[in-house]
Amino acid sequence: MKPAVYIFSFCAALISFANAYPGFDTTVNYPHIGLMLAPLSHSKPRPLPMPEAHTFIIEGGDALIREDRFEPYQLWYHDQCEGRWQDTAGNTLLIGRITTALPEFTEEFVTRERYNQVGADDQWHIDGRTAEQIHAWAATFTGETLFEPEALNINSFALSSVYTYTCQSSNLLVYTFHPRRIGNARNFDWFCVALEAPGTADIGKLQRNFEENWIAEIAQPTTFNRDDGAQSREISTSRQGIPDFDQPHHPVRLAARKGIANYEQWWCAETDGYTILSDVNTNLGRSLVETVQQNMPVFLAACRKLLPPLTAERDVALIRIFQFKSDYDAYVGEKFRWSSGIWMPRRRELALTQEAHKEEIMSTLRHEAFHQYISYAWGMLTPAPWLNEGHACFFENAHIDSKGGIIFEEDPARCRLLLENPEQAAALIPNLLQMSYGDFYDGGGTRAGRAFNYALAWGLVYYLQKGAPQERNTPFRNILDEYAAALLLTRDYQQATDLTFAEIDMQVFQSNFTEFWLKRRASAMQYDPMDE
Repeated sequence: MKPAVYIFSFCAALISFANAYPGFDTTVNYPHIGLMLAPLSHSKPRPLPMPEAHTFIIEGGDALIREDRFEPYQLWYHDQCEGRWQDTAGNTLLIGRITTALPEFTEEFVTRERYNQVGADDQWHIDGRTAEQIHAWAATFTGETLFEPEALNINSFALSSVYTYTCQSSNLLVYTFHPRRIGNARNFDWFCVALEAPGTADIGKLQRNFEENWIAEIAQPTTFNRDDGAQSREISTSRQGIPDFDQPHHPVRLAARKGIANYEQWWCAETDGYTILSDVNTNLGRSLVETVQQNMPVFLAACRKLLPPLTAERDVALIRIFQFKSDYDAYVGEKFRWSSGIWMPRRRELALTQEAHKEEIMSTLRHEAFHQYISYAWGMLTPAPWLNEGHACFFENAHIDSKGGIIFEEDPARCRLLLENPEQAAALIPNLLQMSYGDFYDGGGTRAGRAFNYALAWGLVYYLQKGAPQERNTPFRNILDEYAAALLLTRDYQQATDLTFAEIDMQVFQSNFTEFWLKRRASAMQYDPMDE
């Protein structure tokens, strides 16, 4: 992905707001930046997506070892970026802290550990006394060809140096500045600010406006208010007010917290196995996060019980909840705007919107969180759609009882579809087992066909988890374990299906499936697969 596209991708869909010059509000303090800055009027934070991970499988005997590697640029960009905001006219304000040059690697992708190790070398540290390093950093950060900078004499009370840059791109302003050291206070880092105004006709007017109403308004907070101002919050529902969760310094937790640190509309909550980020209203958010914090560890334990992990690693899963569907759409992109929740494996995060009833949100969360779990637990080896979507629907209908146990209910709508003609459903199982993800989601080109695929996948998994274990003298109770072993061996979901069902008498399997749905549903409702 080209850096300029990566930075300003949210602007492309909003260019229609022509001749909309950005405005700025009264300065507020940003404690994590250390400065008082003028917010972009009528703007919202646009958090960066997590860096895209590339999966590498390390051979380790019988164990599956997954290693996530990233483009060094994306890790560097996330580390250097302090915030991004966009107003209703599509104008985008971007702030970066100039501390480290982009480290050079011989590899295309690196682990976080290797990036941190190499990046800590003094050769990549930006020397604020060297103008060439500052200018090169700004060009790398913005992804722009920047021409010879011009030094400005502006706001000398708060700033010791300001540079403005001429860019190849029109309607883009780029500045670097260094806050003045006052007394014995610590010396500030250099900063870079970029303003893209896609609907602006007069770049000179845009520049004058920005310099007078943003650069000139930069101020340093007093000793008394330096810790107060625009910053994210951490929500805890524990009585002691101190969150208790595993792996508090896991890199996903650290990166997630940093990614929203300067957004006062956002909050973070932690629980075992999960970090939750959200801009949902605090009152509703507190209720929602309490449910998530209480339920998700139980959910995770159930996933590990019913589909054991193939790797010993314990990941921290990221959940991002948007208050408004429009913000969710902007975040997940045009391709996924049809959804209200989605697991994005490359980004390693689950995003959803709360514009629905709380239970509907939790249902969507359980569905997508299963996809998230199985991706991590099986080393990013993609299971077949019948297993993956079937279990997502299976967990979608789970709930936590008053004793903290998990109950797996029938899905009323999907159950009705199966019971309309269980023999025909059983006859289509071989077809389901051979489906690719494209075929599964296409559903023969109809919404009804797609809905039936989900119903049959759910029905098959429900049978394997709650019906087959109660049968005598059949090998079907071990199908899921055998599939996991086959996927580990073949690394291909279709080959794993073929290998798993190679010795299965399909006619007997279909007969048992049909008989289960016609006669044994009542016993399945009482059966708890967690007791196995």
